[in-house]
Amino acid sequence: MKKVFIYVLVAGLIGAFIYPYVFSPSVSVEEQAFKFNFNENLAIKFGQELAIPFEVTGEVNELDLIFGGEKLQSWKSPSGIITYRLNTSKFQVGAYAIELIGKRNDGTQYSDQRLVRILSDIVPEQWSISIVSTFPHLETSFTQGLEFNNGKLYEGTGDPNQAGESIVAEVDLKTGAIVQKIGLDATHFGEGITILGDEIFEITWKNQQCLVYNKKDLKSIKEFAYTGEGWGLCNDGKNLIMSDGSERIYFRDPKSFDVIRTIEVYTDQGPIARLNELEFVDGLIYANIWTSNNVAVVDPATGKVIAIIDATELVREGKGNGEVLNGIAYNPTNKKLYMTGKFWPKLFEVKVNKKAA
Repeated sequence: MKKVFIYVLVAGLIGAFIYPYVFSPSVSVEEQAFKFNFNENLAIKFGQELAIPFEVTGEVNELDLIFGGEKLQSWKSPSGIITYRLNTSKFQVGAYAIELIGKRNDGTQYSDQRLVRILSDIVPEQWSISIVSTFPHLETSFTQGLEFNNGKLYEGTGDPNQAGESIVAEVDLKTGAIVQKIGLDATHFGEGITILGDEIFEITWKNQQCLVYNKKDLKSIKEFAYTGEGWGLCNDGKNLIMSDGSERIYFRDPKSFDVIRTIEVYTDQGPIARLNELEFVDGLIYANIWTSNNVAVVDPATGKVIAIIDATELVREGKGNGEVLNGIAYNPTNKKLYMTGKFWPKLFEVKVNKKAA
């Protein structure tokens, strides 16, 4: 996202991915009287039945099977090989910790842990982009958020040089010129923006602050605190929808910024991380995948990826000396879609070509 930190971020993402796959029992096999009968973590498609085998080889007074923090079943004085069959259609796609917790008669407690990923049962369609019209775009704009409201275009930018260049602005689509703007100081790195009612919401990268402005004059109204990083932001007309650079998307209350629910974004192959700028288009979430030329089309109810939009041709035409694709804006007034990128000299009206995989 910000190239000055790219190696640190990539290392972190790799570490986060590898960790679950070396998830090991909390005590040695010799010490515990039970264990899962599989060493690797499991992956299964949504809707399929998952067999979870484990074996009790010693004294256990009580044994609980926990899945994603929910107790599935308890056994009293179990022994031998036991297989629990899990109906995955009762859960959303995503990663779940699975744990056996057992107690002996003396009160000693042991556990064995693994990870289960429930994959999407949908193979994403492969969509492409065609350019309809071309508009100028300020090459000084490190685009982080792009949104139309009542026919007007708004843009939020970042500040990779830490020079106080993050702004929220109303932009003239035809000329690319800034109509009005408000700037952030150099300690704040602006990220995604979205407009709900008369308020513009802007999240920040590492400041853990959501800044709220009056849409009419861009004056600061209030701010909210949150935990973690802020990357992309959009809304569904009721809730704010936020990404943090992982595969997770958070639905937040615009009045308090509290998290209402969370989805994890998955294909039939696994999670899609590095979700960046977001846009809500005809009931679906369009999510830029950072450092790629792709946009994931996500079902907001389930987190399943419906399609992957390949915007490679758009990048070739529009990038110039700029950086990655980032910036999607849907104009509900004329039902047109627009895209650009960080430091791009151009902004495009585009057509999405939908076709089955």
